[in-house]
Amino acid sequence: MGPMPMTNVSQIRETIRESVHRITGIAPAEILDTSSYREDLGLDSLSALEVVVDIEYAYKIKVAEERIQSIKTVQDTIDVVQEYLTAAA
Repeated sequence: MGPMPMTNVSQIRETIRESVHRITGIAPAEILDTSSYREDLGLDSLSALEVVVDIEYAYKIKVAEERIQSIKTVQDTIDVVQEYLTAAA
């Protein structure tokens, strides 16, 4: 195991929560790691994509199209971001 990337999970989570909050108006504290974008947060696929784009911009990464399809929850997003940041490190 190498050193952990500088960006920790709580920072990534905050970024995601802020993005979802901006789109939906849902309070960040109510957005859980287990929250599903579609079922729990009411985001359609376009809005969910907007969250991913915000994350890409914030962390200077580019998530592959097929990976985006697999992102269903906040935790999925955190995992993907960490994966990309680790690969880039």
